[in-house]
Amino acid sequence: MSLSLPKASLFLFLSFMLCGQAKAQILNIEPLRVERDTANYFTGKAGLNFSMFNRNAGKNNPNNYLQLTFDGNVAFISAKHSYLLLNYYNYLLVNYDSRAERNTVASTGYSHFRTNFHFKQPLSYELFGQVQADKARGLEFRSLAGGGIRYRLLQTKNATIYVGTGVMHEHEEWENTGEATNIVVSNLLKSTNYVSLKAKLNDNVSTEGILYYQVGYANVIEKFRNRVSGDITLVVKLTNRFNLRTNFNCTYEDEPVVPITNFVYSISNGVQVQF
Repeated sequence: MSLSLPKASLFLFLSFMLCGQAKAQILNIEPLRVERDTANYFTGKAGLNFSMFNRNAGKNNPNNYLQLTFDGNVAFISAKHSYLLLNYYNYLLVNYDSRAERNTVASTGYSHFRTNFHFKQPLSYELFGQVQADKARGLEFRSLAGGGIRYRLLQTKNATIYVGTGVMHEHEEWENTGEATNIVVSNLLKSTNYVSLKAKLNDNVSTEGILYYQVGYANVIEKFRNRVSGDITLVVKLTNRFNLRTNFNCTYEDEPVVPITNFVYSISNGVQVQF
């Protein structure tokens, strides 16, 4: 059964909003990990989206939406090592009209840097750091730094599977509007583990995905915090520079330090530019 035009537009808008809320929880670092016969080259992907429209139920119930989304990823591949920089920012303003009685601002973003030493070897080593904010969920600030090992479990002509494990320190500042103390601070040492897959289905279609599991003991709530995150993308090649891209990602956290939704997800479709 097909959706009517207004319902279809609303569905696409909600999907886009969810993308902004969930995307910052999970990073798929695999798309920038490329191997060529040459060395000392840059590669990257970038996208910019801007939207402004209104959905309302009359003059007394205005709903005006303004949204800006940017993502830009770049990698430098040397003969032995790779360096990845991933950036994302989403800004959403609801009821930007000065006549509106309420304004809702939700901004989400991160910057992630990762180095993979001896990346062509079956066993390699990684160092990484990240800063992040997710105002929509109450995350005022998150920073993390760590390192680990990465092992190539399988490599064929059309598919590659890697597993990785390591440790990291995570610092978080969450807004808690329900308590007298407005900001809850969490510092913990965590184990971080992942499985990643890249597969070429045919000459024009490929898929890539990653599954994370992270766990650590949080003194602020005196409990272990478990986080499971997943991201999978289907890419359809249009030209050497342009691709169609469908993405699903999700995150589940069993013991958040403030009351928030435990499970968040996003589904998005778009065009990708590669350089």
